[in-house]
Amino acid sequence: MFLDDTIKHFMMDLRARNRSDLTIVGYTQRLGVLVRLLWELCQVRDLEKVKVLHLRMCVQHLLDVGSGGFHGRAAVATGPLSANSVRAYVRVWKAFFNWCYQEELIEVDVVTRLRSPEPVKKIIPAFTVEHIQKMLDTCDTSTDLGFRNYVILLLFLDTGMRLSELAGLNVGDVHEQFVKVLGKGRKEREIGIRPEVGKLLWKYIHKYRKPTNSSEVALFVSDRGCRMNIGTVKEVLRSVKKKSGIDDVRVSAHTFRHTFAKWYLKRGGELFKLSRELGHSSIKITEVYLKDFGSTEAREDHNAFSPIGLLDLGKRRRKKKDVSE
Repeated sequence: MFLDDTIKHFMMDLRARNRSDLTIVGYTQRLGVLVRLLWELCQVRDLEKVKVLHLRMCVQHLLDVGSGGFHGRAAVATGPLSANSVRAYVRVWKAFFNWCYQEELIEVDVVTRLRSPEPVKKIIPAFTVEHIQKMLDTCDTSTDLGFRNYVILLLFLDTGMRLSELAGLNVGDVHEQFVKVLGKGRKEREIGIRPEVGKLLWKYIHKYRKPTNSSEVALFVSDRGCRMNIGTVKEVLRSVKKKSGIDDVRVSAHTFRHTFAKWYLKRGGELFKLSRELGHSSIKITEVYLKDFGSTEAREDHNAFSPIGLLDLGKRRRKKKDVSE
């Protein structure tokens, strides 16, 4: 049984399970790299002939040489991939062979003993108030696009939503106190918004949003009047970075997400609620976003949350010494 044919059936099953388009594209690319490497490195095309040794050779090739000009969903310069990037490939490959085993297409689950490279622990620095102000100052709010960009930046900061979630927003997803987003795994969730941001969204929708077609449902539209996709939102952030002159921190939706998480906790928010607003399936995932949340920041709210605050130490009286002693 050829790998190519099996992968097609696997992708059909993913679509039947309602996986997102981004997931489908990512799986297709990473499995395509696997098929090519298995042939180039091991001369293997049949599913039944794939061994764990072959997969380990493919993993090592990604670490030493690269994927051949593609990573994720975009073309990149050729070169070795980071351990974190290779782990993403291994996750997809494992999912595929696990599926093959469950479907009884192979007798042995060959990925049981396939290990991912150890992850590189990176700390993504958050924005400061000065960073945010510089970015907002680049937006000319007297123009349609300037006001739109201003709202986009504030919405990223106020919600910590993912880039794909913002690009997928529709006008009907905006409510007075929250927005509805479609997150990973097509899971819908609500994220609260500050009243100030809610008012700006209302103003953008009714005054500055200029869709070409009256039936356009997208919340954020481009200068051509159609939905902004992930690429056009990224272009806005690149333009903001260039105009603001910020060069000591990455200007990206992911950095806004980290900033939201850090500031949320710093201002007294609960970790569990933060995890749910970010759309994480586990608090452990949320904790990854908070590696730069140090003890200095943690102690700032010590007085407000210390159990000593439950005691009335001011009324405590010294015990009188017993005269008979």
